[in-house]
This record gives sequence, C-alpha cells and structure tokens, in this order.
Amino acid sequence: MPVAEIARVPKGASVDPGTDIAMDAGTFSGDIRKPAVIPVHRATHDWQPLAGASLLERLRVTGRPRLKADPELRRELREGLESGIRCQSPGKPTGGPDVDTASCLSAPVLVTKDRLTGVLACEAHYVAGEFGERPPTLAMACGALMDVLFRQLITVGGIDDPLVDGLAALQIDDRQDDLASWIERLSGADRIELRTELERQVQGLHRRWPRLEPAWLPRTQEAMRVGLAGGAVRLSARVDLAIGTPPEGEASVALVEIKAGARRVEHRADLHFYALVEALRSPAPPFVVATYYTRTGELDVDPVTEELLVAAARRTAAGARALWNLARGAEPRRSPSYLCGRCVLLPDCEPGRTRPARPGAGRARRPEGRATG
Repeated sequence: MPVAEIARVPKGASVDPGTDIAMDAGTFSGDIRKPAVIPVHRATHDWQPLAGASLLERLRVTGRPRLKADPELRRELREGLESGIRCQSPGKPTGGPDVDTASCLSAPVLVTKDRLTGVLACEAHYVAGEFGERPPTLAMACGALMDVLFRQLITVGGIDDPLVDGLAALQIDDRQDDLASWIERLSGADRIELRTELERQVQGLHRRWPRLEPAWLPRTQEAMRVGLAGGAVRLSARVDLAIGTPPEGEASVALVEIKAGARRVEHRADLHFYALVEALRSPAPPFVVATYYTRTGELDVDPVTEELLVAAARRTAAGARALWNLARGAEPRRSPSYLCGRCVLLPDCEPGRTRPARPGAGRARRPEGRATG
C-alpha cells in the first residue's frame, strides 16, 4: 500500500509563482520530468502550502510509473469483487451454499464511499443512522459551500461573494434544499462565522490553486458508476475534480477531492474507492488520487498501483457484502468504533459501552461543528 505524501515545503521556498502561469497543454497524458523531492525530514511545522505551478507539478508527477491499460487487471478486479460480494442468506450458517446475489434482490444495493465507511465501522450504527436526519452544522455547511465554490472557480474562473455565490448554487440542487434553508436561517453570529471562514478559504484557493488548461479536460463533479453481480450491486462515486484526457494505453487521469475541514484517515480510503470505480469503468485506472484541504492548503497524494486497487477491492467487497446482508434483513453486527461516542444505541450496546477509552479522550477539545480553522 503506498504511503500518502503531504505536499509541504520549507518556509522561504518558492512555491507560489502565481496562478496565472500556464503549463504546457497536454502534459497530463505524457511523460514529464521528475521534480526535486523535498526530504521527509524537512517537512516540519515550518512550511508553506504548495501553490500554482508547484501544486500542479505535485499532482502530475508522482515518482511512480503509471499503470498501463490492462484488461486482465480489470477483469480480475471485477471477478474478485463479485466473488467477495456473494453472501449468505440471513440466518444461514457461515460456510453454507452461496446465494445467487442477482436473483435475491428487488433493487440494487448502492455502494458509496460514505456507506462503505459507515457499514464497515459498525453495522448497527449504520442502520440506526441511515434513516435518521443528520442535523446541519456550520462545518457541514462550510464543506458543502466550498464544494460548489471550488466548482465555480474551475468552471467560471472566479468567485465574487463566497456566501452569496455558494448559497445560490446550493439552492438549485434539490438534494441540498434542507441545508440551504438552514443556512438562510442562521443567526447573525453564526452567519458571520460561516462567512468569515468561507472568505478565508476562498482567498487561499485564489492564491494557490493553479489555472487548468482546457486541453486537460478538467471535469467537476464527475459521476462514476459501475454495476456488479448482474446489476445487483451498484458502485457509485462523484469526484470533485477529474483532470486529464480519457486513457488509452496508459493511465492519464488524476482524481482530486476537496475537503474544507481537517484531515481524516478515512479520506484516503474514500479516494481509493474512487480509484477502483474508475479502474473498473475505464481502459486504465487513474494515475493518481489526491485530497486537497482548502482550510490549510495541504495536499495528500496517492499514486495508484495494483496493490492499492486490490486492497480497495477487498474493502469494497466486504462493505458491499454487509450492505447486501442488511438489505436482506440480517441482524446488524455491533462493532466498537470511533462512532460509539455519538451513537443513539450506546446505552444498550454492550460492545460500545465496554470499548476502551482512547488515549487522551478526557482532554479538553474544541467543540465540534465549528467551521473556523
């Protein structure tokens, strides 16, 4: 499994040549020179985020060879997934005969990054939260608004008033009606806090994010879907930004996800799931997946390898199998996880109540739900 590399440079290094400096068109698909690599021991707290051409170069050059188009790899990934998804009928003992997945379902099981993370952490918590309403927070609002503002920056080239522009974009998306209404009803202090954080993050985007040549075919909110097991299971992903021409003989696409909050370990697994879905639907996998944190300017980069795709396929098969079993009425398993502290089932959940406390759990923490950095 490749190790995520965080794009940081020492203070004083030249990292921001200006976002209006254009790179030569088409280099996302070709061989390019490898830049100087900053040693890990120099990436300390004394750093500046990458910007402009340096940020783009970090995305384009991974230091790893790009995967070739390989129909055999794609076939093996699909077969491994479908084999792993085959699951037992509810109530059947482990080791019993497999059930024909396609013939047992009245509707496809939808597998997304959030469903995977939730069901693999704890099936009981996933079921309890799946049908409940998640109350909006300032952090949630900031994340949704930064998603649409990033899209505006890429497609239009600029952002005028972050809160006004972002809210207008949310209001034309039926899926965001409730959140948009909640933002409109914010009190004065909360509205000021949200506006302040949005403006700070947008200023960072304007300073650091590079201009993308049209020849690289930048696509925002790129939808990726793959059907498995005769249509019984559907993998679905939507990535914030895809860059690069469609692959032919070699990987040529970079996938980038935008996050407005803090770095979390599950963000890497989300991107690996995206890489897997793209590998299954295209002649070649993406050559890189990355997460860009608009709050800090950090860039986590994972070169896509066969090992990464195989590990993502195993994780996806396990999650899809759990989702299929739950859809068929299986009793959800209770697993101690980081979700226990905010689970409605905790008072009656023995595994959750006996879960060992995390080191430092009693320390003072900043209240959750705030968008400010």
